[in-house]
Amino acid sequence: MKLSWRRPRFLLSAAVAAGALAGLAVAAAPAYAGPTHISAFGGPGEILITGGGFNGGATVRLGALTPDGSKVLSKLYVTADSGGYINDAYLNNFHGYTGDVWVAADGAPGPTAGAYTHVYPAPTLDASNPAPYCNGVVTVFGYNFQPGDTVRLTLLRADTWAVLAQTTTTVDSSTDIPPGYPNTVQLPLSGYSGPVQVFADESYPGNLTTGAYLSQAC
Repeated sequence: MKLSWRRPRFLLSAAVAAGALAGLAVAAAPAYAGPTHISAFGGPGEILITGGGFNGGATVRLGALTPDGSKVLSKLYVTADSGGYINDAYLNNFHGYTGDVWVAADGAPGPTAGAYTHVYPAPTLDASNPAPYCNGVVTVFGYNFQPGDTVRLTLLRADTWAVLAQTTTTVDSSTDIPPGYPNTVQLPLSGYSGPVQVFADESYPGNLTTGAYLSQAC
């Protein structure tokens, strides 16, 4: 599936960003001075990272930093495969941050590799049930998803996590689910009455789960 993330803007030197990620003094080096390299694709609430040139089996530290290098937004350790590649690693949980970021990767043989990208607002899921009328369905609508992604919607009992209903939908070009705003998806409660949780799992190239909670549905 073709990625549809928007292209980044260039703001900061690799040396400054790498130093902030490590929290220690790091030798200044251009982002692509050595054999290690990465590509970063920012999307809604996440960054997809690929790369190569690392030692086979090397532990690689990935981090997303603010453009001025003053704050690490998210950090992850991954293992390069036998060929030295990083395949589809994701950074997320940016604590509400959106905007330009510097992504740095530290791993043998070095030096620090980096790339710029942009993070957009994370997906949001809305769920409602017209209590006290008890129409037996939970109405779901979402936005800020990755266009073209398949999203699995799952309705569960909040007490036992038993699945009440499940369906899939495709994100349209406006980032909404289901396609054709203001359409909604209706998930049946299957005779259940009580608190529910709805989850939206976004598939490749997205890799996010978001949800909504209702204290009472019937």
